[in-house]
Amino acid sequence: MALGLVLDITYDDLTWVSQTDSSCDGETGTVTGDDGLQATGFTLVETGPETGIFTGSFQVPTTYCNTSDNEIVTVTGTDIEVNYQDFRNASGESIEVGDGASINANTGSVSFDRTVYPVPYGASTFQEHSTASGTSYLSEGQVVVHVRVTDADYNVSAQGEDSITDANVTVKIERGSSSKLLAVWGNTTAHAANAIVEVSPDSGVFEADVTVTHDDGPTNTCPSSLSSGCILQGDIITVEYKDNHDASGKAQTVTDSATFDLRNGVLQSDKSVYLIGSDMILTLIEPDFDLDNDGAQSVTLNLIEWDSDAATTVLGDGGSAANAAAFDPEPSNLRETGDSTGIFQVVIEIPETLDSDKLDRGEKIDLEYTDWGPAGADYVGQEDEDIGLTIYTSNFGATIELDQKVYTWTDKVYITIVAPDHNMDSGLVDEIGDTTDRPNKGLK
Repeated sequence: MALGLVLDITYDDLTWVSQTDSSCDGETGTVTGDDGLQATGFTLVETGPETGIFTGSFQVPTTYCNTSDNEIVTVTGTDIEVNYQDFRNASGESIEVGDGASINANTGSVSFDRTVYPVPYGASTFQEHSTASGTSYLSEGQVVVHVRVTDADYNVSAQGEDSITDANVTVKIERGSSSKLLAVWGNTTAHAANAIVEVSPDSGVFEADVTVTHDDGPTNTCPSSLSSGCILQGDIITVEYKDNHDASGKAQTVTDSATFDLRNGVLQSDKSVYLIGSDMILTLIEPDFDLDNDGAQSVTLNLIEWDSDAATTVLGDGGSAANAAAFDPEPSNLRETGDSTGIFQVVIEIPETLDSDKLDRGEKIDLEYTDWGPAGADYVGQEDEDIGLTIYTSNFGATIELDQKVYTWTDKVYITIVAPDHNMDSGLVDEIGDTTDRPNKGLK
């Protein structure tokens, strides 16, 4: 240690100096991080009055000047030492004391948010039910893919938001021997999508999103309508992360993959028999509509057909306005029950009237959903499959009882009618014969 110098830092026994220092001459590259100990603003401060304990801190740089060969190299895999010159020890002698540690890297990993993604589809591919007025389609179904890199080596700021800018994170679609590059985060390339950013301070987890459209895949084996490229069932999406320094200090590449798949829809109701005027919970299980793992999706009620003696219509506004209002849906669309459940629900009212015709007691109702992306199809729109569900309006009949077998001329008579079909609203006390719609013909 030079005379008068109190403290210095070394990496592999080489003093941490600035690139401008005379001992670092002719180096190639640029230091990442603080350029020498002096650049850190390092100071030693007593922890309190009369403690005699002094502390200081600095951030370990990513690279430093290796004065033995005049190159800018990584600090990963080196031994760091701190040396302090005690000019007067207990014996009155000058002595150097020190401590050391190793600087190790962490092996990074990369992953998708799912192992299976729905197949994205175009704007004129997934048709609403044919009963809906006109020929209408769902808007383009773009799939959002979330990529996460976990690597503590890039968590350099304890409180700030870090990013990865010096390593490649590559996403591509593969089909057999063919592939198509979608995005690259990190190094600047023609496909670069900026840095991949830490999800929260001090987490060491970095996330980026890529949106996959129906024509983002390879061009081979695509139908003529998707000749510019397509995503087919069974295609594989792969992410590759080039970790510059793993736990051993060496470079390595880690990967993750997922598939695109089509699955069959299922239509369900909470009951099979309903009172007219009561609520039905209608459920569509359709993973193909779960386009983003990070949020609940919605799809139109025009996908569902209602077919009974009273009317044939869709549940949404693709039918008549009067019919759509009669169903009184809550919410107005089929809404996913949570993030990435693939389960869509709506509550509709079993109407008294459709197309000006009253529903009968015991009327059969056929509900139908047309799945334009069934399992086994290569892509959305190639095939379709009708998914049906049958329910009924109630027809329980009625019974009547008197409260006594024998009455005197002064008694009050109590009559009890058991008529479940007149329980029109579970939230209200109903009456028989209170409206012209539901008269009791024997009541005078």
